[in-house]
Amino acid sequence: MPYARIPNELKLYYEENGKGEPVIFLHGFTLDIRQWECELEVFGRGWRAIAYDALGHGKSSTPDTGYGRDDRVEHLRAFIDALGLERAHVVGLSMGGVTAIGFALAYPERLRSMTLVSTGAAGYGVGKKIQLVDQAAREKGLEAAREKWKRTTLSYYTSEKRRIRDLMQRMIDEHSGAIWADPMRGKYPKSNDLQNVHRIETPTLLLAGTLDRIFLPLAHKLDKRLPNSRLQVFEDVGHMINLEAPERFERSVKQFLETIAPGG
Repeated sequence: MPYARIPNELKLYYEENGKGEPVIFLHGFTLDIRQWECELEVFGRGWRAIAYDALGHGKSSTPDTGYGRDDRVEHLRAFIDALGLERAHVVGLSMGGVTAIGFALAYPERLRSMTLVSTGAAGYGVGKKIQLVDQAAREKGLEAAREKWKRTTLSYYTSEKRRIRDLMQRMIDEHSGAIWADPMRGKYPKSNDLQNVHRIETPTLLLAGTLDRIFLPLAHKLDKRLPNSRLQVFEDVGHMINLEAPERFERSVKQFLETIAPGG
């Protein structure tokens, strides 16, 4: 199995396909690189498509702590270094988008472009959903938190979206739970991306779905503040855009990448 070694004897599991300019895919919270299985195949035809499991997710290391946004930014930098890359395109969904924004602020010279999919942002509140799951972890344990997270996250994916629901449930069921057990959970340094993103000059594509009521407003706010961005809104699509509308998603990202680094 391919692992990239990063500091503190930690390992990030990754998969890649193709040759050309590297495009790194960052998955969402409690998910893993299985989210990007189709993208590894499709984008591997023109670029070097790479996806890795964040710490505590999938097959990567599961330390007791070190899961803050700043930590994830440093893990991405160390991953790029471990693969011997100078610069890369980054595509991040939800938590992966939060990491990408932090990376763009800290290491702009290492980015060719950034695609933010249903992204969150440091300092942007997402309501009580996360807080209630964290509370369940503290009071009732990890399995209680996992079950509450599944009820909250999977409720949107009805029988018509059974394939997506089953995939997400497998990823969440197999998630380590280490993030909820982290003693630093809720205590990491705070930052406010909406106050800082005006400094990001990296070409940025923002993708959001009309049914994603929590993160669609954020996409509009980011588009107004990012100096070199374009926003595309997907009709009748929710949070998991690449799984709900794969062909539209792939076409949009390909067209964006082609304007920067033409693939095969």
